[in-house]
Amino acid sequence: MRNNSQEGVLKKQSSPQSSGQSSAQSSNQDQASNHSQSLSGQSPDLSPGQLSGQLSANRLYLGVGLMALAMIVVPGMDGIAKYLSTDHSTSQIVWSRYIFMTVILLPFILLRYRREVLRPKSPARQGLRGLLIIGSNFLFFWSLAYLPIADALALLFVYPLAITVMSGLILKEKVGPRRYAAVVVGFLGVLLVLKPEAGNISTPALLAIAAGILHGGYIVLTRSIAHETPAIVTLFYTGIVGCLVMSLFVPFYWSMPTADSWFWMVMLGLCSGLGHFLLTKACALAPASILAPLGYVEIISGTLIGYFIFGDFPDLLTWAGIAVICGSGLFIVLREAQLKKRGTT
Repeated sequence: MRNNSQEGVLKKQSSPQSSGQSSAQSSNQDQASNHSQSLSGQSPDLSPGQLSGQLSANRLYLGVGLMALAMIVVPGMDGIAKYLSTDHSTSQIVWSRYIFMTVILLPFILLRYRREVLRPKSPARQGLRGLLIIGSNFLFFWSLAYLPIADALALLFVYPLAITVMSGLILKEKVGPRRYAAVVVGFLGVLLVLKPEAGNISTPALLAIAAGILHGGYIVLTRSIAHETPAIVTLFYTGIVGCLVMSLFVPFYWSMPTADSWFWMVMLGLCSGLGHFLLTKACALAPASILAPLGYVEIISGTLIGYFIFGDFPDLLTWAGIAVICGSGLFIVLREAQLKKRGTT
């Protein structure tokens, strides 16, 4: 330390020319540093607090972008399932989704989360959760064989309403009258989509609604174990349960796939894994209260896929029902976010 101090004194006492050179070098270094910061997208004049805010904003924008991308990928899975339903059973389609999703996820899961995979927490709840989402997928893919994608998705989106009811009845959470009123309004929207005539409601529509209710139960159960296991590992467990359960049934409904069918079955698993991976990353970057409304982009994406590939487009009454269902769900999401900020229920 003393030697370094003496060296500093000698530098201060050097000739004016040396001092000038030192100042010039320091100036050049500052310019280089500023140029480097500008290239990295960071302003050299930002304080630590401002820089932290900028990074938080960047994470938020990235999370929103990933969520929007996920809502484009996931309806692609629905379109593939509808396409495959012309030649293959629902059991085989659901089996292919889970088998190829699990195979695709396996190397990444074992590399990143080896201990969590080998020692699962709450195996009973993980298993029940897997059964709920398998049932939801099975009923939804079954309905897609007969319904336009937009109609099936609109009915599936009763799940935020189902979550609200289950939270009050099963989890004993306090749900206020406003959210219960939103549930009632949302189910009126379901009736607009169903367009019941003399009590005649199609079976595929009921399948889509049942899929939404099971999906709501799946999310409620997921909430109870979310703090125990990383989301992507939980998704992998779901894939394992799906492979085991569907492998019991698929031999009875098997039809030999063509090369084209094998390709789309692999793509089904890829879209499933990629879509949920994007959702997981988005939730890690941005608050759920901001991401949740973007979930309804899935209906828009699904409508476009249904129109351009299958020639389906909702009529005005169906669009009115979709608007009511989405509006009710958004109200529930925003109301819950507002109450969490206040620290109330």
